[in-house]
Amino acid sequence: MTFRLTSLVISCLMASLCVRTNGFAAEAEPADAALPLSCYPPVQLPPATGPLDKSNNQLLIESDGLHLNANQQASFLGDVRVSYRDTLLQAPQARFDQSQQQIFAEGGIDYYSAALAVRSQQFQADLASNRVELQQADYRLINQAGRGAAHVLSATEHQLQLEQASFTACPVGDDSWALHAQRIHLNADEGWGEAWHSVFRVKDVPVLYLPYLSFPITDERRSGLLLPKISNSQRLGIDLELPYYLNLAPNYDMTLAPRLMTNRGYQLKTEFRYLTEAHQGLMQFEYMAKDRERTDLGERYLAHYQQLSDFTPRWRATLDLTDVSDDAYLTELGSDYANASDTQLLKQANLTYFGEQLQATIQLQGFSVLGDHDKAYAALPQVELRAPAPLPVAMLEFDWHANYAYFRNDAALIQSAHRMHLEPEIRLPLITPGAELVAEASLMHTRYQQNSQSGLPEEHNRLQRTLPKFRLRAQLNFERALTGKAIGSHQTFEPQLQYLYVPYRDQTNIGLFDTTRLQDDYFGLFRQNRFSGIDRINEANQLTIGATSRIYDATDREQFRFSLGQIIFLQPPTEQTDPHQQNLTSIESMLAAEAMWQWHRRWFVSAGVQYDSDSRNLIKSNATLDYRGDDKKLFQLNHRYSRAVSDYEISQLGILGTMPIADDWQVVSSYYYDLERSRMLDAHLGIQYESCCWAVRVVARRQIVAELGRDQLDLVAPSRFDHGISLQFVLKGFGDNTGFGVTDMLSNGIFNYRRPYLLNN
Repeated sequence: MTFRLTSLVISCLMASLCVRTNGFAAEAEPADAALPLSCYPPVQLPPATGPLDKSNNQLLIESDGLHLNANQQASFLGDVRVSYRDTLLQAPQARFDQSQQQIFAEGGIDYYSAALAVRSQQFQADLASNRVELQQADYRLINQAGRGAAHVLSATEHQLQLEQASFTACPVGDDSWALHAQRIHLNADEGWGEAWHSVFRVKDVPVLYLPYLSFPITDERRSGLLLPKISNSQRLGIDLELPYYLNLAPNYDMTLAPRLMTNRGYQLKTEFRYLTEAHQGLMQFEYMAKDRERTDLGERYLAHYQQLSDFTPRWRATLDLTDVSDDAYLTELGSDYANASDTQLLKQANLTYFGEQLQATIQLQGFSVLGDHDKAYAALPQVELRAPAPLPVAMLEFDWHANYAYFRNDAALIQSAHRMHLEPEIRLPLITPGAELVAEASLMHTRYQQNSQSGLPEEHNRLQRTLPKFRLRAQLNFERALTGKAIGSHQTFEPQLQYLYVPYRDQTNIGLFDTTRLQDDYFGLFRQNRFSGIDRINEANQLTIGATSRIYDATDREQFRFSLGQIIFLQPPTEQTDPHQQNLTSIESMLAAEAMWQWHRRWFVSAGVQYDSDSRNLIKSNATLDYRGDDKKLFQLNHRYSRAVSDYEISQLGILGTMPIADDWQVVSSYYYDLERSRMLDAHLGIQYESCCWAVRVVARRQIVAELGRDQLDLVAPSRFDHGISLQFVLKGFGDNTGFGVTDMLSNGIFNYRRPYLLNN
């Protein structure tokens, strides 16, 4: 029998029961609590008598039998099915009371909605108050991981309340952990849940009692405690950080994180974030009133501020400032906003205009140099103008570049300097799919006003330098299809030729304000200047020859790449000794090669080398062997060599990898060794257990301590090492498990894991 009752509203059976338990409190962008579908097979909904339509307000009741009593009560017997919109109730018997506007059901009851599946023994719905109640209910969330039981489950249109209830994100049959509470209240409108007198149980053993607990059930944010961070090291002792999140407004928030280091003392870390229509920014401040290990330093702090502002589509401003109280702050205390091995902290502000005919930038830039290193010049300010434009002559392009900068460094011999640079350029580009030919001619004129308290000779005080430059670059692009077993794949061959001419000028009287020698690689061979700034412009009468060959498979994935090139001097460069800095010359006849070979879908090797063919010296090399199955199966063996890094030769070998050792168990390790000085640099060993509903990680580490102010590459001075152990625990579906991926452990040391660069990535 089928009965249609119109004008009856049971909105308490709607999707307001949807629950999301992302954690005690969420950050601005909460982590998704969704877990692998293999852990949680979908709920099998029973076949309905017809399609369930959320917009259909009719109540449909089906049963095998019906008994009416004075047109006020209706009893439904045998396979009762009550459907309303996208909800379904199944029961062996049910009763409808017209006068009280109530529905009753008893026995083995199954209730389904778009968000919830419930099995209970007794069901009651009050249509007048839009309230439903289920007794002895076992429930399961459909849209995300979560299940539990409740002595009483009651719901209205926007709220769900559980009495004597439990909740867990573990799949059926896995009782690794559960939250038991006297009362749980969920509010769909506010997006948050509350629990009173809660007990966390692990394997049914109580481990934590909380008189009150709040947690999110949607993506809405709310103030509250975040998961603590716990670690231990020889340098800091036990390191405990307990963050508290403040949801101040929809577009700005704040995090306060008291930190205890048993060997050092107390620290307060604060972070403030904001977002408006035109601006976004972050302010971070870390403060320590007294360090028990370094009482001579007094108060210690780190301040960091960054902002991006888009005033209009053409005007943009950026700000990035970081400052610390002392040189040893990062190496001793660490920070989320700088690396422990950093020796320079950037201070920079930019205002940029993007016009159709003019591009302009005003920049203020400085550096806080840490340790026993030369102080850097600050640019206060630096103004750049660029105006590219086509010429009336066919195919010719005109571009002019102007730069003004005022540099200051009170610790340098030249304490301040004004620099004005003008560079007009004419280009003739001829570009087709198969060939490129670009001719460029420019005139570089630079004027300096250098000042020093010790006094400079007149010829060093006011300087000017004018250099013409001519560049001709050509490239051909060949392609052929491969046959045989490689049907569908193709190979490319891209030869390049460049001629560069810049006459010699004596530049030894000019200070180095923002200029240093660039590292060469294959692509660097075709640069117009081998220095980072314009205080040095290298002499050139040279030819650069190079070629790249690539092989692509039938799906256009790059499987092989090899590049080889060399600079050939048509006229030997003038050798000179630069009084401002050693090893700044650019007279090497550099040969550079790079290669990549992915002979298997998961295995590939990459390498690069730079070689001075005149002196027959190896300048730099690197090689990497990689296997990447997935985030839980990867291996990398790498080596890097450089003839001169801060005037020291380095040769370092690294090996790292992750490997599952059993179901749900994973081992992660990394080891880096200094071949030049026969010492370990950094080592990590971690083991991780991860199931569908919880995970735990233990990591032991040992790494060299960078003590700024002492030469860490000194062969005589003994190296100091810091070692420690950290523990991280996550209840999935009830906490923020961001950063718990296996590869995250490989990014916490001195040397971060880097995925090899491929066009396929």
